[in-house]
Amino acid sequence: MPRFPPGGMLLGAMRIGRLVPMLLFVLALCTGACGPPKYPSDATNTVVSLTQIDCAECGDEIVADMRTRPGVYEASFDKRKAEVVVVASPSFDVFTTVRQLAAQKGFAALLGAGKGEYKSRIPFPAGVDAATVVEDGKDVPDLGPVLVKGKVTVVDFSALWCEPCRKVDEHMVKVLGERKDVAYRRLEIGDWDTPLAQRYLKGVPSLPYIEVYGTSGAKVDTIAGLDLAKLDAAIARGSGAP
Repeated sequence: MPRFPPGGMLLGAMRIGRLVPMLLFVLALCTGACGPPKYPSDATNTVVSLTQIDCAECGDEIVADMRTRPGVYEASFDKRKAEVVVVASPSFDVFTTVRQLAAQKGFAALLGAGKGEYKSRIPFPAGVDAATVVEDGKDVPDLGPVLVKGKVTVVDFSALWCEPCRKVDEHMVKVLGERKDVAYRRLEIGDWDTPLAQRYLKGVPSLPYIEVYGTSGAKVDTIAGLDLAKLDAAIARGSGAP
């Protein structure tokens, strides 16, 4: 007969009493986390790269279509990489379907990751004061060095996947062709979670987002969204025009 110290059996029972609820809680968690897999075991994961697209919505629309198709379990679009990722039944031809949808929208698709590509930016005429200062959302702690002394500087927070941003490019080609007192500086944000976007675009709902600085270096205006008339007005004020 085992011997227990005085009160030992009671203390042991108390410990077990505290342990049982914990074990039940862990079991409940495992029942959810360790339950049936989200997809069938033979589901395939296919990556299709989109090429020559000019907007994130192009990929989002393809994904929305794919999600309605029998045999597709999940679909997503990585706008930075221009890639559609699809989890589907092995009997569903992901690549052919995505390629057909892409062709309907006027661009192409390639099987595999790492091949996605957006359309090139419109080129600026030789001799104009235009430059891309940052690519892929690298941080710029201070915009001071970006500004051009003695000129109106248009600082454009932009992205390759932003279709309205391309309209800003087209407009600035005309502005810079007509004016020598304006400088254009593009900062590519990459995506909303990059260091550049986190520093300057908190609370900004969409692109384009532009800051205009006058010849003195003082900020003249901020333009959120596509508003070319407001941009022209800000450039005029920055130059000292009445």
